[in-house]
Amino acid sequence: MTVHQVFFIANGFQALDLFGPLDAFMETNTFVPNAYKASLLGLQKGTVKTVYGQQLQADLCLDDEFELDDLIICGGNGMRTLPVSVKQLAQLREVAVKAKRVFSICTGAFVLAKLFPDRPLTVTSHWRHCDDLARRSPGIDVQTEPLFVNSGNIWSSAGVLSGVDLALAIIRQDHGNAVAAKVAKELVVYVQRAGSQNQFSDMLQLQSGESFKLSPLLDWLAQHVDRPVSVSDMASFINLSERQVTRIFKQHLNCTPSAFFKQLKLNYARDLLGSENISVKHVAHRIGFNSYDSFRRAFYRQFSVSPSTFTKGIHS
Repeated sequence: MTVHQVFFIANGFQALDLFGPLDAFMETNTFVPNAYKASLLGLQKGTVKTVYGQQLQADLCLDDEFELDDLIICGGNGMRTLPVSVKQLAQLREVAVKAKRVFSICTGAFVLAKLFPDRPLTVTSHWRHCDDLARRSPGIDVQTEPLFVNSGNIWSSAGVLSGVDLALAIIRQDHGNAVAAKVAKELVVYVQRAGSQNQFSDMLQLQSGESFKLSPLLDWLAQHVDRPVSVSDMASFINLSERQVTRIFKQHLNCTPSAFFKQLKLNYARDLLGSENISVKHVAHRIGFNSYDSFRRAFYRQFSVSPSTFTKGIHS
């Protein structure tokens, strides 16, 4: 059965909030024919401008009669400050109530909050705007860290690209892990980013002040994931003491240098499993694990899926 999705956009929407999830859902049709059908909904008839001024023509407006399964509310600066009349808000709320599922992408959560003011929702949004959302909607539990959150039939995602993570989670729910993995592979993204994963990746946290001292070290570590590297080796490479290296890692990544290097190894293992048809045990040995069981446990702790299950989803 085809799922009819309606993407709500208004002037000032973020293009990637629309086209990221849209591409993921439409790519699913390659593997499951007619899985999803998409339409664009505007406040009224006519063109809708992105936050940068490009124009799109909406397929539908609030005055139209139409059926839908999913309402997807895109974000953007214009959506966060969207002025709507009492009539428009009532019309949009009617659409949301009629939908089986409602998703908000990034700051689309500000619109979402207006549609369900009396429901005890848990939502997320772009980290920069979570405090503002919480102030405007005190009855809603705003989570600042997750990539996406599920609250009943309502889902919300954080900043821009996390909308793709949310779409992949929905595809997995609708059509299984194998299809979601194939879609992710076509989009060249990682299917295993869980909703609970922090909005601030390790590399993003490094992009500030003193932490830039680690950049040469991180490049060097990425080239030596197949070797044992001690904290002493790291300190010698970057010309700092072991104590200084450990302090910078803990300050900016909230982990030790050894723990970070282990994460780096596991990320490399994940990439190998996703791009090469090689055995899991060979990958474990390649990144320096002497025991397959210890590799399997470490991989599961980091990605919430076993390496064999991950490989099966990617290559099936």
